[in-house]
Amino acid sequence: MTGFDQIVCEYPLLDSRDQDREFVTRDFGGWGLHRYVITRNGRLIRHAQVRGHGLEPVKDVEWPVDGEIRMLDDDVPPTETPVEYAVRFAGGRVEWIRRVRMEGGGAAVPALRASAGGSLIPERMGRPASPEEFRSAVPEKLELVDGHIPGEQKLVMFLLTTMGLARVAALVGRERWLAAVEGKASSRGKSAHRKEV
Repeated sequence: MTGFDQIVCEYPLLDSRDQDREFVTRDFGGWGLHRYVITRNGRLIRHAQVRGHGLEPVKDVEWPVDGEIRMLDDDVPPTETPVEYAVRFAGGRVEWIRRVRMEGGGAAVPALRASAGGSLIPERMGRPASPEEFRSAVPEKLELVDGHIPGEQKLVMFLLTTMGLARVAALVGRERWLAAVEGKASSRGKSAHRKEV
């Protein structure tokens, strides 16, 4: 289950009252509950873990990011709305920061959303999955049958839902993502198909 990483923003925010807040994010994986800082000059720094076990950085390191992350502070009185910002990084530096408007009473983690058929619905930035969703989507044993994983559609929907469409698109690259959405084969895929025929 994905946890939350802490993030502090020294980079100037639109509302100066938010500058001293400690935000959380799930956009870095969150497995070790790490602490990050967005510096005044827009760099993202991951602090070394105090625990010192596993393959963790032994000193603070710059964490190169390209893409958008969300950071949230929901530790507010019940009468106030949680504070959320979207931060866009390009080339490892902050490109822009925008305040995200949330409905009154919005939760830190969106309520689990599923279609009427009970399938997962991928969103732009992804979300943590419940243990029930994990059990229903991920096969107990990963194996290939005729070059495919049985139940691969459920597994792919689970991964898209937890990772988020924006992160998946960033992972495969803009051109390939757009080509896939538009139904165009890549030039490498076309030439390989021609050779097989």
